[in-house]
Amino acid sequence: MVLAMSHGSARRRLCIAAVLAAAMIACAPAPARGSALAPSVLDGPSASILEVSGTAFAPDGTGGVVYRKLLDGVPHVFVSRFLHGKWGSPIQVDVGQIGPATEPAIAAAEGGELLVVWVQPWTWISASPGATATLHYELMSAVLQPGAQSFSQIEQIDDVGDGTAAYPSLAMASNGDAYVAYRVVTNPLAPGTTLPIQPMRPGDELLEVRVARFNGLSWSLLGQINGLPGQVTMRKPTASNAPAIGVNDAGDGLVAWQEPEISGVARIWARRLAGTTKGNILQVSPSTLDGAPLTVDAEAPALALSEYGQAVVAFRLAGGPGSPLHAAALMSNALTLPVPEEVSSFTGPTQVASAEGIGTPSVAIDQDGDYRISYSAGGDAQLFADKEGKAIAPLPLGPGSGPALTALNPEGGGATAWATQDADGQPAVALRQEFPDGAWQESFLTAQVSGVVADLSAAGSGLGDELLAFRQGSGTQTRVVAGMAQAPPKQFYVQAPHGWVRASGATVEWQPALDTLGSVTYSVIVDGRLVAHGLQGLSDRLRGQQLGDGVRHVQVLATDNLGQETMSSPVSLKVQSNPPLVSVRHLGARVRVRVYGDDAGVRRSKTRIGFGDGSLVLHRDTVVHTYSQPGRYTISVQAIDTVGNRRDAQIEVSVR
Repeated sequence: MVLAMSHGSARRRLCIAAVLAAAMIACAPAPARGSALAPSVLDGPSASILEVSGTAFAPDGTGGVVYRKLLDGVPHVFVSRFLHGKWGSPIQVDVGQIGPATEPAIAAAEGGELLVVWVQPWTWISASPGATATLHYELMSAVLQPGAQSFSQIEQIDDVGDGTAAYPSLAMASNGDAYVAYRVVTNPLAPGTTLPIQPMRPGDELLEVRVARFNGLSWSLLGQINGLPGQVTMRKPTASNAPAIGVNDAGDGLVAWQEPEISGVARIWARRLAGTTKGNILQVSPSTLDGAPLTVDAEAPALALSEYGQAVVAFRLAGGPGSPLHAAALMSNALTLPVPEEVSSFTGPTQVASAEGIGTPSVAIDQDGDYRISYSAGGDAQLFADKEGKAIAPLPLGPGSGPALTALNPEGGGATAWATQDADGQPAVALRQEFPDGAWQESFLTAQVSGVVADLSAAGSGLGDELLAFRQGSGTQTRVVAGMAQAPPKQFYVQAPHGWVRASGATVEWQPALDTLGSVTYSVIVDGRLVAHGLQGLSDRLRGQQLGDGVRHVQVLATDNLGQETMSSPVSLKVQSNPPLVSVRHLGARVRVRVYGDDAGVRRSKTRIGFGDGSLVLHRDTVVHTYSQPGRYTISVQAIDTVGNRRDAQIEVSVR
């Protein structure tokens, strides 16, 4: 495995060092810097490996990769689970199934749970007398439960007819709720027969776009969701016109699909999903552009759904004759925050880019509705961002082919991966990480084998991390390779006691610094000095000798398992280490006694002053006393300041 890195920043230089032969990357301590895990070979080398089909990543840092390989000459589905920062051994998903498995998709929930769907052939026999058996295909599923070492019993989701249209899209919430969107050909034609209606375009078929929901235990069918089933024909199913689906942690979903209007032009449409309830059909792609009719198809829908229900759908438009576009275009459309009893709507299409050879988009969104879209165009990987409703011009990332897959960090920046060549001209996957401060770094991931990189897939954790997998090599040297871009721990807040505190009772507390792989330790820094390190809890009681007296500035440094560090903002800690002070001033036969604290003040209710002649004054911090006779007297003072420091003083005075 090889991982090489280049770097750059407008404001900060990154320090890079190679560690051992595995080429792990280490950086000198700096606020919020990311890291790329060295790639791992999950399977191979073997000529039986067919494809890498998908990647899934949960917010708690668990996930997995699904791929297909031959077993006794038949394609089957396998998964490698990502747990506690390590990849597990391959696990067969479709155990006991005879026919060839196709089109697998994977999704992840927290705790290491994985859900896989795929298409499997089965024999269907009509109830009609003398009917012959017909080969049908079924959309199947299986679950790998947290802590389990094998997948659960396989469950049938739906009959998908001849199986040529399914291209399932799967999305899962962190609690295990999931949706799958897929298609079914409803006009399986025998040789020499024709469609019951006039096809819109040559090669069109009658299709249904369907959705099913998984509640953590079983599936329920929501049925068809497209608007004109059986009334218009749809484009022949391909991967580029397959439906897309997303779900947030509230269990709400959004599905987008391609479907022609009555005019015959294919548009992109979307519906919200709430449990088993289907929302209104919303048009995503435009019918006109710059006042001119748009008569070219929209395709390649991709979407992302935020925690609160905002969404963005990206899609591709063809250019050329019949289009107001001179070249193909990539566009996006945002869906507003849902409001109870109101129909949220798309805000209107935004043109992301226009160029020949635009690839399929990848989309990520955060809880504020900011989003980013990555894609390839003109031989380069590109990145488009929309922050606070303002579009940022596409950023060329570097030479690349195929999809560019992105993840977003809610605090700023994110990660993007695409297939490219490394500095030596060898096939590799480029992995670029951007950080909230504007810095960035780039890595190249590859197996220890020369050979083409294919089937790149990636998934984000929602915290700025990206899990990715790809196939590299050919023939007997084919491998399944996986890697990860890990963001540093998230920013967190530190709290110090309000007001002045006694040095022996100075305790600081902090929120957890969220990190995808966990294992975060903390260090406490006072006025730039390290006073505690390796802490696993969320508080620390500081020692008096570490603090001195006065206002101190405290920061906490979070460090993850890769040595990545995030420093908190400083907080003020007001420390009163010294006990109250006593001053005595002679005024002839009188004395003036004053009790005071440096900063914290004195608790007058606890003050006791004796003048040595039988006089005693309580609950005052300033007293003038007159002696009736000359002589030597011992003034005794007992005082406590507001933080608990105590003073017992004996002062001799001579009165003449």
